Amino acid sequence: MDGLINYGSIYPVVVGGVISLLLSIIAYFLHLLIQDIRLMKIQQGKLSELCTRLQLEQQFIKRWLKKAFTTNN
Repeated sequence: MDGLINYGSIYPVVVGGVISLLLSIIAYFLHLLIQDIRLMKIQQGKLSELCTRLQLEQQFIKRWLKKAFTTNN
């Protein structure tokens, strides 16, 4: 009996190792997802600021064109 390996005691170790590996992979992808969400929030803020500036510039151009055409007529 000394030369035989008891496979019944190895099975839980293998299953535990596989579960641990899968949980580590899930944790890694969740970490990447959280980083992407943070970067998206930063980019969304920059995009919102850009849209506001473009709207102000559009209003300025509309007023300028309106004055240019009303003074010529």
